[in-house]
Amino acid sequence: MATPMGQPMFADARAVEQNRVLETEVCIVGGGAAGITLARDLINSRFRVVVLESGGFSYDVSTQDLYRGPNTGLPYFALDGVRLRYFGGTTNHWSGDCRPFDDADFEARRGIPYTGWPIGAADVRPFYGRASVTCGLPTTNLRSVTSSALALAPIRLRKERFVNRIVRVVPPTARNFAARYKEELQRADNVTVYLHANAVEVKTNESGRKVSAIRVATLSGRRFSVRARVFVLAAGGLETPRLLLASNRQWPRGVGNHNGVVGRFFMEHPRFLAAYLASAGKQPNPRFYTEHETGRERIQGYIASAKEFQLASGLLDVQLHLEQVYHVPKDVSDYAGYIADLVDEVDSWERVTIPGLPIPIPYPDVLRDAARDPKDTYNALRGKLNSIAVTARIEQAPNPNSRVRLIRERDALGMHRIALHWQLSAIDKANVNRTLALFGVEIGRAGAGRLKVLHAQNETGWPADTGGGSHLMGTTRMSRDSRHGVVDRDGRVHGISNLYIAGSSVFATAGGATPTLTLVALTLRLAEHLKTVGLR
Repeated sequence: MATPMGQPMFADARAVEQNRVLETEVCIVGGGAAGITLARDLINSRFRVVVLESGGFSYDVSTQDLYRGPNTGLPYFALDGVRLRYFGGTTNHWSGDCRPFDDADFEARRGIPYTGWPIGAADVRPFYGRASVTCGLPTTNLRSVTSSALALAPIRLRKERFVNRIVRVVPPTARNFAARYKEELQRADNVTVYLHANAVEVKTNESGRKVSAIRVATLSGRRFSVRARVFVLAAGGLETPRLLLASNRQWPRGVGNHNGVVGRFFMEHPRFLAAYLASAGKQPNPRFYTEHETGRERIQGYIASAKEFQLASGLLDVQLHLEQVYHVPKDVSDYAGYIADLVDEVDSWERVTIPGLPIPIPYPDVLRDAARDPKDTYNALRGKLNSIAVTARIEQAPNPNSRVRLIRERDALGMHRIALHWQLSAIDKANVNRTLALFGVEIGRAGAGRLKVLHAQNETGWPADTGGGSHLMGTTRMSRDSRHGVVDRDGRVHGISNLYIAGSSVFATAGGATPTLTLVALTLRLAEHLKTVGLR
């Protein structure tokens, strides 16, 4: 029995009548940053909207377990820990880092396959202002924030090769999309959010050119379907390809996967301790390179290779984060206890190591001012500058062998689980090694010291501390044709007239920036497309 969408509200999918068919204009799968952004932008439109959210309003162990699956490639986070599966998604523990893509991030890189987007910076730039507001940034004027930050006098670099950049940080109270936008969605006349509603299958017509319905299941055993004019998958870089691959009753390779691209090109922003900088007395300004407030903004500075230089040299982005490391003098009595007392007083303190090892002090001025005897504390804690740790965070090259795939094991809903096979390539190794070598030359020229590059590797050929940033990108990538990607320039799945994807899984390349601001901008762009073209 088909039933039009009922009273706009947050509804419990476990209370929907068994085998009911809900009718709407737009069906959004996922209630995280992308899904909430899209639903909000369709408020007050003439279209009815259904949002299917797997979780409720809080963390639930059984729901979170639906993410569980093995890692078969480079060591990575547990898959049931890298994302949160309840309303608001991973914005429930988002760090708030925001930076737009640079214009060059959309361009092809010489000698690096699969780079380049089917859209350019001009297609996304008009949406960054609204995306900044949506994400909770205090202002939309990146240029003025950058000018203020650079006044802190970081290392003076030749901008032809290396530049000082900043990342803006959303205030902690504004990061959670669920907390910020729940009431707005509750009041919307045309939006219903179904909680505890798990999309388990995308159904198409006989030709496979149009989606007819999304099948929904709850952990309580309830099953129903949603029919719509347009469907948007906004379930993240792991769950979106999983849903497409698992929709294989009619199409053995899955929906939208006739060229076998769904789930491939998984990208992260790998990071590891890359080098130590031995200071030559001309120390970098520690405040610029640590998170701090400037005016209304929270920012953090870092160093990166210049985009024009990357394009000319066939390189990808490498971010270099600096952290000053000090040795405490051995003759300081009970300094560990003294430090422990200060930890209770200073919110910016990050960690204390065991006695005898370097103590990272990101805010020495704050500690000095907070202590009862500023001079003694400063001398005891700061001690002798040992070195500056340089952590590299790299833009991963697109790699079809880095992927998610279905495995035999099934979850509590009967869906096949996925395995993640994260892979880096020789291109990534050459990129970071070349960038570090050039950075060493630039540091020497700037009179800031000497760079000691580390090469401690494990059996994979990468440093043992290599990890990611929970940035799940590329598994339903944007491309000009279906041979090299899953969606077109508008986010529509190739060959399917009414199926779209929102989120960082559509990224063709990872860029150097954190993904949230750009994925929100792309979602706002998708909303404009749906309102002007996709829902005619």
